[in-house]
Amino acid sequence: SAKGLEFEAVFAIGWFEEMLPHFKALGKQNALSDELLTPDEALAEERRLAYVCATRAKERLYVSSVRLYHNKPRKISRFIRDGLY
Repeated sequence: SAKGLEFEAVFAIGWFEEMLPHFKALGKQNALSDELLTPDEALAEERRLAYVCATRAKERLYVSSVRLYHNKPRKISRFIRDGLY
């Protein structure tokens, strides 16, 4: 529903590995979220969704991550580390 829309500020939360990209797209579960996608396609779709989220911001983009999630250390999302493209 946000296609083509832009906002003054966008808050993107939960950008850490196994959340974005999601663990299913990383093949860490028996079945992918969409069985029609290969693991590479699933990862590319996660990257596309992250890019769409980030490009909705006109002025300010706030991105958050975590150090711990369910008491387990987490790494910042590869999409932040590597850039979105």
